[in-house]
Amino acid sequence: MPYNQFTVESLSDNLGISQEFKLFIPQELAPFPTSLFLLQTLEDAKSEALGTEKAKSEHIILPVIKELKKQNPNKFSYFSGYKFEVDKDRELNGFCDFIFSALPNRIKIEQPVFFVVEAKNDLIENGIGQCGAEMYAAQIFNAKKGHISKPIYGCVTNAFSWVFLKLEDKALYIDPNYISLTFTEPHKVLSVLQWVLDECLAK
Repeated sequence: MPYNQFTVESLSDNLGISQEFKLFIPQELAPFPTSLFLLQTLEDAKSEALGTEKAKSEHIILPVIKELKKQNPNKFSYFSGYKFEVDKDRELNGFCDFIFSALPNRIKIEQPVFFVVEAKNDLIENGIGQCGAEMYAAQIFNAKKGHISKPIYGCVTNAFSWVFLKLEDKALYIDPNYISLTFTEPHKVLSVLQWVLDECLAK
């Protein structure tokens, strides 16, 4: 079963991962200084056809990720549309929309993997199973490389609403406060992404 075949039910049945709603994103976050370039990019996106996952990824999600990377130089790498083959016996294989690695300037996925973004065109709740499976694969990937176990973060988004996830051992926490993004206000999502980045890269 590739990642996109996982549901919240199969996360429990096949992988033994429990799920619950839990607030873990701080209510007060440092403001993110959004650049004029990103705001103009999102302004231009208003005139684009945004009816598919690919279009939303290209015109909204990717520019947001690039903004995060631009303001955090030499801190991480991200990979778009890469195959993430971890454990075929447990059906943890397939392609991920975006994977973040703590090693900068890399051309292939290396350890540790700490964040997964999955884009969905329909109800973002339908992507929680897929994202959870990818996060669990990242946990296994890191363990095989001998890295100390740390929470793996993830996100499912339709570009305008972002739900953040955290995996600790086999407990998947879903923050019930979905973060909204508009063409003129991407900074709320970026503040959360910055917080996640800081948490994951902390010594």
